[in-house]
Amino acid sequence: MINVCQNLFKFDDFIYVRSRSDICHDNEVDMTENGSTNGSDSGSPLTKEEVDAIHETWALVWSDKKNNGIEFFVKFFTHFPEAQDKFKDFKGLSIEEVRAHKKLRAHALSVFYAIKSYIDHLDDLETLTELIRKNARNHVDRKVGGKEVKWLVPPFVELLEEKTNGKVTELHKTAWTKVFDVIASISDEEIEKAK
Repeated sequence: MINVCQNLFKFDDFIYVRSRSDICHDNEVDMTENGSTNGSDSGSPLTKEEVDAIHETWALVWSDKKNNGIEFFVKFFTHFPEAQDKFKDFKGLSIEEVRAHKKLRAHALSVFYAIKSYIDHLDDLETLTELIRKNARNHVDRKVGGKEVKWLVPPFVELLEEKTNGKVTELHKTAWTKVFDVIASISDEEIEKAK
């Protein structure tokens, strides 16, 4: 964010800086790097508070994306072992073998970069929808639809709980669940189109 007031949020030793026009008393406007205004797009399923909660927690996850991505997938495969079988390179491996696998690191980073692109465009629904749609089309052949996308919520919330030392609120959980619900819905649309 550029040219805005700053607001600090502290989760133990990590300080997250975010911008908030609602705490400024002049005419400054939140503007993202992509040139759109934050939270101004009507029709968004997220409130401004939910968008802020997503940015706040995502900053913690993104700060150590490689390790957090690996931890996320370990949690994901622990919660949903059947998901591991969708990855031919991981099928039949123990969770520790998967954790050490070089392709897990690469895929975890790829997934986190995709999520980051979604987070960066929460204020631009048209672009956000197309980003999600493109990713969903890439997963149609693997039969990854809405059900499988919703499997991501429990391990992701668990990761957030760890990264915030248990300070994840209902607002954070609701906001992230809404994001994954949108991804799931678009994934189902793409599965239907492919039939």
